Amino acid sequence: MRMNTTCVDTELMPFDLARSILAEAGETLSVESIRLSDALGRVAAENIVAKEDLVPYARSAMDGFALRAADTLAASSGSPIAIPVVAKVFTGEGRSTLTANTAMGITTGAPVPINADAVIPHEQVTVRNGMVFIEKAVSVGDCIFPPAEDVRCGETLLKRGNVISPGVMALLAFVGRSELSVHRRPTVSLLCSGSELVDVSETPACGQVRNSNASLLTALLSECGAEARYCGAVTDNAEQLRSALEEARQGADLLLTTGGASVGERDLIKAVLEDMGAEFEFRRVAVRPGKPFAFGRWRGLPVCVLPGNPAAAFVCYQEFARPTLLRMAGRERVDLPIVMATLAGHARSKPGSRYILFGNLSITRFGFLVEPLENQCSALVRNPAMANALIVLPEGPATYESGDRVTVQVLDWDRVVLEKDIELEMQTRVVPSSSCR
Repeated sequence: MRMNTTCVDTELMPFDLARSILAEAGETLSVESIRLSDALGRVAAENIVAKEDLVPYARSAMDGFALRAADTLAASSGSPIAIPVVAKVFTGEGRSTLTANTAMGITTGAPVPINADAVIPHEQVTVRNGMVFIEKAVSVGDCIFPPAEDVRCGETLLKRGNVISPGVMALLAFVGRSELSVHRRPTVSLLCSGSELVDVSETPACGQVRNSNASLLTALLSECGAEARYCGAVTDNAEQLRSALEEARQGADLLLTTGGASVGERDLIKAVLEDMGAEFEFRRVAVRPGKPFAFGRWRGLPVCVLPGNPAAAFVCYQEFARPTLLRMAGRERVDLPIVMATLAGHARSKPGSRYILFGNLSITRFGFLVEPLENQCSALVRNPAMANALIVLPEGPATYESGDRVTVQVLDWDRVVLEKDIELEMQTRVVPSSSCR
């Protein structure tokens, strides 16, 4: 179901429906071939399957001596056996052959000689006069990496839609993939609007603020693997907006604007876009914060209009723009991780809107615990910096108290774990006793 593109600002798009519309808008971008060295953080556009066993031969897991387990059966601490060392096997020198009742010195990773079926480490034997003295029988397979222990032929090593990490890059190098197919990085143009905005290097006059949204959204875009292109800040002037928007759309896969999105006298961005041919799927969403968020298409270009209030812009990016961007990038999973947590504090939702609160999630011995930030004002810049999670409350009216279970979207797992580390440190810290004098 789609709303009429001529909808007015009094109509609120339901939260879940708005997300589904944005989901359909995220058309996966084209595929390109790149070098493995450039693949970090890119999204695989193909399933990569191993074409061979790696490594195809047995290798020594220790520095020691390769031998036959059967030749050590009579060994004991009271009656060690002596086996002559006839050669030494190094990595990179090919494979050798072992004869019965002999041993070969071997280094870690070197191919196990033909006929050898065990390796005994240096630490467990005595070597004297070219003989190795063994005090305990070994078993077949001791200290040996079997063939294909790392990779088996036909095994899927990387799935389409997965992000390429340093470990995956090492694995692909190991199997000989010097090039691979990935999805093109989305190019996203970001335009800020608002006559009150000044550059971060300037001192704001009364009524002005430094432009924090530019830093926030550029970083969020880069974090998602996009090519973020900041197009500057524009005053609340229709002609200047028109010129800046036309320039921003050039070469972009997605256009983000922030500011001028509400219904005030100087909130011009939606009207200017419509005058330039944009067709909005919706102009407002039933969510707090972020009600002025709008989405449309402008001559085929997807456009997300974010509110100017920093906390609201952050929420709308996470809930609507981010999943769309990740789909365009080819990602398989696009939503923030979700957990159920116990609320530590008080929260309230009102009718008609999804409520999203900034919170701090921690891990306790009883499970996840989340505490709402004290001030949830949408104009605050500090909330996205201080929170590691978002608390998502369904449409109300409903009141939530400590102990209630709530849905939480995780923003930063590292900080969630850090909270756990701090708690453990506090629990295990020994407090020195004091004495009165």
